[in-house]
Amino acid sequence: MHDLLITIAVMGALAVATTGALAFVAVRSVRRRYRAARARVRSLRLPPAPVTVATMTSPGWWTAQNRRHRLWRAVSSAEHAVTLARRSDAPVGDLPSLTTQLRSAAVGVDAVLRATAVGGSLLPDDRAAYDQVVAAASDIHQAALSSLRTTSRADTEPLLSAVQIEVAALAAGVRAASR
Repeated sequence: MHDLLITIAVMGALAVATTGALAFVAVRSVRRRYRAARARVRSLRLPPAPVTVATMTSPGWWTAQNRRHRLWRAVSSAEHAVTLARRSDAPVGDLPSLTTQLRSAAVGVDAVLRATAVGGSLLPDDRAAYDQVVAAASDIHQAALSSLRTTSRADTEPLLSAVQIEVAALAAGVRAASR
């Protein structure tokens, strides 16, 4: 029994020593890689940090980002509505090709918004183009929704009348059977 305890103590000491040595080697390896990565980043000649900070703290930058977000939200919403209408076999007419044209117009407007985000000002013509693309996206979205609603009502009304007739017949049958 005494020999067993000594063996366990020696094995425990060896385990602790091995764990410590492995931790030491791992920390040195991580530290060496961190220093090498830091040296590579320093050698890249990046612009000073205040340029980036000044961009993000500029109200014009935030305004441009807000407009870009609203632009792409409107375009994506229109595309999604047209895709759902097409999948539902609702009449979509020329909406899919208009959506493609809308996307390419939005790419151009987005490029202008990105270019004017840093220190530039948005010209009235640029604002008008932005407003026109967002309005067109809204119009396409509403047209696709209108088509979906029409198709949905056409499918729903016969079903509702059939359900009402069946419920009335079932209620009459239950009343007749309970007498």
